[in-house]
Amino acid sequence: MPTLDGGHLFLTGLYPVRTGLRAREGEPLRPWSHHLREELALLPTARQNPETDAAGFMSPFARCRRTHFARLVVIDQPMWGGRMPVDPILNIVLRRPLKSQPPYDVLSRPWLLLAADIDRTDAPDGGLASWAEHLWAVAGEEMRAIFSACEGFEAVIDGHSFARYLARGQIETTMSFNGYYDGEPPLGGPGLARLAARPAAAAAAVVAAGLLAGVAGLLAWLAIGLAAALLVLWLGLGELSRAGARPFPPFPESDLPSVLKALFVQQRFAAFVEAHQLDPPEALHAAFAAFLGETRPADTDPAASQQPGVIRSDGGTLAAPLLSPPGEGG
Repeated sequence: MPTLDGGHLFLTGLYPVRTGLRAREGEPLRPWSHHLREELALLPTARQNPETDAAGFMSPFARCRRTHFARLVVIDQPMWGGRMPVDPILNIVLRRPLKSQPPYDVLSRPWLLLAADIDRTDAPDGGLASWAEHLWAVAGEEMRAIFSACEGFEAVIDGHSFARYLARGQIETTMSFNGYYDGEPPLGGPGLARLAARPAAAAAAVVAAGLLAGVAGLLAWLAIGLAAALLVLWLGLGELSRAGARPFPPFPESDLPSVLKALFVQQRFAAFVEAHQLDPPEALHAAFAAFLGETRPADTDPAASQQPGVIRSDGGTLAAPLLSPPGEGG
């Protein structure tokens, strides 16, 4: 699964945490990694209960209507998977002595991991730059507080430099997860005949070259046949690799505004069913028409949808408006 897949940008970035101690007037010296953990611990998440809703705090990532999920994690050391497995019986039979194994990997410093699922754009980078610039515009204070603990962040002064900084730390996402497919994705793509066309043409060219050169003898033609078969195998594997590396097509209505609208309608429809399950057909028909007029299922306008970062928006205690206007600028 590539970084750009299914209409989404699956961002994975690793950023080196500064070593040494953080010196600030009026505060004790402490490692930069401790400061980073404190900033992450204080970072608001979602409004998921009455207490967090009443506090009025909202995740800074919820201010961008392209961010489905985002996670920030400090990685101190990689997990040790244990010794490489050996077969003790085979060692005894072959009289092989026990051999020491290379030491496990050790990181020289902590690293900050940023993993995010973002609606992609048609830009060559999938929209990473525009997303980062907008995130800086709506949450620059929080981003500076977090990434100031990372090496090289001193040069970040605006949204453009923040986007470049995130891009420098980006690594390929090799196992993305798209949770919005509700069936087989419409893969399409080239058929078997198209995939085999180039290898077959190359093999035919090899054979034709042999005929034009007047090659004679069984061994010579066996060598030509072997060369043609190897060429077919090499080119065929290349065609399959290129076809397999293509991103899945976007699944309909899997962008964030559509997902938020689906949650908005789902919650209200559950309340509608509970309130009208005993209605006679005529009354139910009229009530459902009113429900459609109120919820406007096809309208993804933020004013008629669930807000990012809000767990529930069905009129309960968790339906407070955003602290900042939705939508992406610039």
